[in-house]
Amino acid sequence: MPKYRKVDRKKYYLLLLVIVPFFQLCYQTINKNYYQFDIQIYEFLEAHRNSFLDFAFTSVYRFTGTYFTGSVVLIALIILIRQRYWQEVKALVFATLGVLLLVDEVLKPFFDRSRPPKPRLVSDLSPDSFPSGHATGNLVFYFYMCYLISVRYPHLTRYIYGFSTTLILLIGFSSVYVKAHWATDILAGYTFGYFWLLISLTLLNFLHHKKHYLG
Repeated sequence: MPKYRKVDRKKYYLLLLVIVPFFQLCYQTINKNYYQFDIQIYEFLEAHRNSFLDFAFTSVYRFTGTYFTGSVVLIALIILIRQRYWQEVKALVFATLGVLLLVDEVLKPFFDRSRPPKPRLVSDLSPDSFPSGHATGNLVFYFYMCYLISVRYPHLTRYIYGFSTTLILLIGFSSVYVKAHWATDILAGYTFGYFWLLISLTLLNFLHHKKHYLG
C-alpha cells in the first residue's frame, strides 16, 4: 500500500493568498460588474486570429473536453480498481463527480454569467460560463493523478507536474481563444479547482490513515 504524506501546509497557505481575490471576483460577477480586461483580452485575440491558431486551439479544447476527459477518468478508475486501491478510487470519484456537480449544477446557475458573444469556434455549450468547469475539472483530475503517480515514482514528479501544468494552461487559454469562456471564468475555475483538489487530497489522506488505524 502506498504511503501518502500529509498535504504540505504551504499549499493551504497558497489557497489563503488566492481566496480573497477569488471572492472579490465572485462578488463582482454576482453584481454583473465584470472586469474590463475580459473585453481587452477578447478584442486582442479577435485581432490576432488566423487559421492555424483556430485549428490548434479548437483541437486542444475539443480534445480535452468532457468526453475525452471522462474516458481518461474511467480508465484511471479501472486501473485503480484492478490494483485494489480502494481509497484512491473513493477520493477520485469524490474529486471528479463532486466538482462536476458543484460547478455545473450549483455555481454556474448561481452566477448566471453569459458566455462570450457568437460566433464561436465551438458549439453545443451550456449558456452559463462562470466558473469554467473545463478548467476546474481538468485541473482537479490531472493534479490528483500527479499526486498518486509521484508517490509511486518520485523520480518522475518534476516531469508529470510540468506536463500537467502545461496542459492545464493550454486548456485555459484554448477555452478563451475559442470564445467558450472569459478569462476570469478560467481564473475562477483554476482557483476553485485548486480548492477542491486540496479537499480531495485531504480526504485521500484521511481514508488511508483511517484504514491503517483500523488495521
